[in-house]
Amino acid sequence: MRYSPRSRIGQGLLSMAPWLNLVLLIVFFLMLESRLVIQPGYVVELPQAPLTGGLQSGMRVVVMSVEGIGKSREEIVFFDDERFLVREEEQMSKLLLRLASWAASHREDGLIILGDVHARHGTVARIFGMAQDSGIARVDVAVRPSAETDNQNDK
Repeated sequence: MRYSPRSRIGQGLLSMAPWLNLVLLIVFFLMLESRLVIQPGYVVELPQAPLTGGLQSGMRVVVMSVEGIGKSREEIVFFDDERFLVREEEQMSKLLLRLASWAASHREDGLIILGDVHARHGTVARIFGMAQDSGIARVDVAVRPSAETDNQNDK
């Protein structure tokens, strides 16, 4: 024989409690998931005032993107009157050595990275990493206007 009471007050709410707990745990996990993933990169704190600061002097790295064969673009880095092709790892290793030797003799100076409007973000981030590996403490980034932009501004 089974006992079946006629009044089942509260039975419905109690049977839903484990499922409600599961749903809440999933919602909290999804909300926190975006905060748990850390994207590697450089943290840049922008100033509150308009951009008036910056390095007055320092060595400049110029990143230019020129048209290569076909429609592809090729990036070239100029540092201390020397040209380095970004696609060639040997030349980028030489650039790292040149940055390190310059940083050893100019500890108080900073590095200015001038990129044209077509320079890739990855190339600029790579030069940031090279500057950090070389021991350069301060890096400023500026945009070097292209010749097309200069011609449009003259009109």
